[in-house]
Amino acid sequence: MAEEKKNMDNLETDSEAENLEEEIQDQIEEIEAEAVDEDGNPEEKSSSDQVNEYLDKYQRLLADFNNYKRREEKSKADFKSFATSSLIEKLLPVLDNFDRALKDCNEEDSFVKGIIMTRNELWKVLENEGLSEIPSDNEEFNPNLHQAFMTEESDEVEENHIIETFQKGYKLKDKVIRPSMVKVSK
Repeated sequence: MAEEKKNMDNLETDSEAENLEEEIQDQIEEIEAEAVDEDGNPEEKSSSDQVNEYLDKYQRLLADFNNYKRREEKSKADFKSFATSSLIEKLLPVLDNFDRALKDCNEEDSFVKGIIMTRNELWKVLENEGLSEIPSDNEEFNPNLHQAFMTEESDEVEENHIIETFQKGYKLKDKVIRPSMVKVSK
């Protein structure tokens, strides 16, 4: 019982703890009700049967509690992932602006080198959080990864392949957070 009390102290909110405590109390009342006959007299069961019954109920209760803890941990991980995703989506325009600013610059200029270093540091941070760029130029068009902004007939590129990328797309882990905006050949 002391271990259950310790585990209950680790719960995040009081209402969750109260719900679990009520469930435990209900199960204790159920056990006590089963231990008496219809007249309110204690049933005579062998002590080993009672021990086995109590042990079984305890194991079920412990399994329920462990399942609850796993659900809560998963919920916390999902929340963290959602929060990270939201922040990264807000930083993508900053990354795009760095790329636009560096598009036609002289890479030998010391000021430009500083901007490149800053952009690369930002990219490393985002990459460590699970961000990856969706490949697009000369790739086959995939509607799950790319958004067709335009179509154009082209002799140089195969049909249904990407001619040009207007805006890079990104995935966070395996989830597309922004599809690539592309021009596709007909």
